[in-house]
Amino acid sequence: MSQHTQQQTRVSFQWLWNWKILLFTAFFLPLTVSLALWQLERAAEKELLLENHLQRGIATPVSLSQAEKYQDQQYLRVQVKGEYDNRSPLLLDNRVRHGRPGFEVISLFKTVEGRWLLINRGWLLGNADRSQLPLVPEVQDVVLLTGYLYRSPGQQLMLGEDIWAVEAGPKIIQNASPEKVAEKLAIPLYDYSLRLDEQAPGALETGWDVVNVQPGKHIGYAVQWSAMAIVLVVLTLFASSNLGDLIKSRRVMGQKKKEERNDSAAE
Repeated sequence: MSQHTQQQTRVSFQWLWNWKILLFTAFFLPLTVSLALWQLERAAEKELLLENHLQRGIATPVSLSQAEKYQDQQYLRVQVKGEYDNRSPLLLDNRVRHGRPGFEVISLFKTVEGRWLLINRGWLLGNADRSQLPLVPEVQDVVLLTGYLYRSPGQQLMLGEDIWAVEAGPKIIQNASPEKVAEKLAIPLYDYSLRLDEQAPGALETGWDVVNVQPGKHIGYAVQWSAMAIVLVVLTLFASSNLGDLIKSRRVMGQKKKEERNDSAAE
């Protein structure tokens, strides 16, 4: 029997169970796989939101009464006629644009049919001195507004309970959901707020991100988690077997065969 055949006989694949490594893998492998799948699901959700926003963004605006016929009114374009209530605009706090802190201005609006809803007029730059609130431009008389309906899909993060002063004037708030504002003001509000178009009366700096993270970024995260799962499997395989020695042995055998061929050719 040749030397190469003997080496090949002696070195064969064997499991060398390392229970600590196996327990580690048993815990983290399902975790990394589930996180990869979750990121793919998030990417699909964001793609659906973007598509829904795009399709509804080019549709003809409808009235509030027509909008109520839709089961999902998110991003639905509507047109309302009525008057702003200029007494106490709401300043939604912690809204940063262009790297500068500011507020989103939320105004109460009463339609000609007598219905109340919240109007998100857009962003307004804040002052360095938080005690000096920005001046919110007033809008008088009956106006026609166009925009799209919006409701926050998740629970809003709050750093404390909003303090609503009794007197008139701007109020800084953290939660501008219609439910919360209706509770504070004791008036019925439409379930969605209206985000104004750029040219609508009373509009400030409009333009809102549809999603905070783009689908492509979620897919990138999914690839990273998948790569970690693959690396974990490979490392576990090497740590729990003699695969490394087997590869090394075959590499040595291949090198020796190559040298023998070179020697034979030289003769």
